[in-house]
Amino acid sequence: MLTGVIAKANFIFKDAQQRLTVQSADAVEKVCISIENLNNFLNQEMDRIEQDPKLSYRERSNARRGAVEQAGRKLEVLKDRSNYSNLVQDSSPGLPEASAQEEDDLLKFMREREIRDRLFGMTEAQILSHFGESLFDGRNQLLLDAILNAPPGFEMLSESNLRTLRRIRAKTRSEKAVAEPQDGYTAADSIMEIFLLAKKELDHLRKEELSGSRTKKQPAGHRGNGVK
Repeated sequence: MLTGVIAKANFIFKDAQQRLTVQSADAVEKVCISIENLNNFLNQEMDRIEQDPKLSYRERSNARRGAVEQAGRKLEVLKDRSNYSNLVQDSSPGLPEASAQEEDDLLKFMREREIRDRLFGMTEAQILSHFGESLFDGRNQLLLDAILNAPPGFEMLSESNLRTLRRIRAKTRSEKAVAEPQDGYTAADSIMEIFLLAKKELDHLRKEELSGSRTKKQPAGHRGNGVK
């Protein structure tokens, strides 16, 4: 009864394998397996209920609703045991750990300073003549940052050109953020998405029983009026 949820969960798992660490993807896979087990439980309960000839239509509907509600309680237990809240700090390929980030920041700072040292003594006209095209089309981000991050009093370009470069950098970063929506994506996001899908489907099944929208089935061995 949760086949649609399982299909979506497997897709989420495959996506997690591409975007998260092996350990985090394993945590997502465990949740997928738990949902499959929950589906097996629910199917078995539904089969047992449908095959019970002693149940009237109303009793059968109540029993089905009870099975769905029991599955919902099992889902909450799975959610509590998933440990997903502790996975928020998990690192994806696009999110280095704090220490690695600090090393990257230091390396970038040193490279920018090296670039400024090489540009030292060049006039604005010379800088623009050699690098203007790559600067103003946003291709040379390291050079752009080196110029814009120059200490106060050591600016290499005029204020008007610096303002232009600031706009270019802001636009480039904005476009990059749109192109890479996975930034900040964690195993917890995947796991919570799977749980929400399962809960939504269980809620739908429960409401279906409450509204009586399921097609009425005659129990095995039932005889209609006038049939002998």
